[in-house]
Amino acid sequence: MSEFRVIRIEGDTPYDRGVQYGQEAREEIFKCIRTYQEYFIAARCMPWEEALIYTDQFAAYLEKDFGRELEEVRGIADGAGVSFREIMLLNCRYEFQHFPVKNECTAFVLLREANVDHHVYLGQNWDNRPYMLPHTIILHITEEDGTRIMGMTEAGQLIRNGFNSYGVGLCANSLISTRDREGLGVPANFMRRHMLSMRSLDEMVAGLINSRRTVSNNYCMASSENRAADVEAVPESPWILLPEKNLLTHANHLIVQKELEASQGSKFRGELLYSLLDQRNGQITVDYLKECLKNHENYPDSLCAHAPEGETDLKKLWQTNASIIYDLDTLEMDICYGPPCQGTYRKYSL
Repeated sequence: MSEFRVIRIEGDTPYDRGVQYGQEAREEIFKCIRTYQEYFIAARCMPWEEALIYTDQFAAYLEKDFGRELEEVRGIADGAGVSFREIMLLNCRYEFQHFPVKNECTAFVLLREANVDHHVYLGQNWDNRPYMLPHTIILHITEEDGTRIMGMTEAGQLIRNGFNSYGVGLCANSLISTRDREGLGVPANFMRRHMLSMRSLDEMVAGLINSRRTVSNNYCMASSENRAADVEAVPESPWILLPEKNLLTHANHLIVQKELEASQGSKFRGELLYSLLDQRNGQITVDYLKECLKNHENYPDSLCAHAPEGETDLKKLWQTNASIIYDLDTLEMDICYGPPCQGTYRKYSL
């Protein structure tokens, strides 16, 4: 059975933690860099070397308000024995490869009243290119003040999604809007890492709303205080959604400001997941949630995504790389490597 490798880091400074990360995940970081070197030009129409130089602008922009995260990036680079620019580019991947965007991810929150055990659950099916799996890891971070964070990431990136010891967490999915543009803003990986050091849902939402961005992203967030919020983080026009009937789901299209929608993909995965969960609202179990995440309705644009059978074109290969459930009460994570219909969920504790 395939599973993700767990990288555990701790230290008195962000740089120290970054060095540990780079040393422990060196092999996966090398794989990640090689993979993006191969696919970057086709996806972005920009030579790798040119993109590396362009990251200098992001580093200068982030220095004031995201200095801790930058120090962690510098540590990752030194620990892995690669350049700072290369790790910066991995952490700006979403912004550089945003045009065009393929459907990625279906996120959810289940508040206490929806579930038999009365726990708060947050999670997602992470859909993306299968070539990312060999360099994807679980990252467990202990900060100098004792804050613990655990989540998923591509090796070398700060973090993709996760939760912390304060019982708050986030999952993110791509969005594309007519307001997206090239330019300087806070890259999504920096924003996610910054938010996962925070102690409350309100702090997360405020930090997200007040940060400058140039491309859209969706953030589904929850707290063990039995609260949740979803922010459609469109440049200059973020919008907050709240749970309905103790459920919150979101995929890759704008729910509120539909006139700004620019995605051409399927627009039903979030709604389908909500419908499936609502059928047992108040009586949902973790096993039922897992069955919902394995659903194949509307294949190949299904909740459990697979590349079309016999497809070999790398540009069309797409699947659920991980299915993730965070229990914000027990501070545990259930995660399946690859499409959940083909694998087994494993449990990890923060």
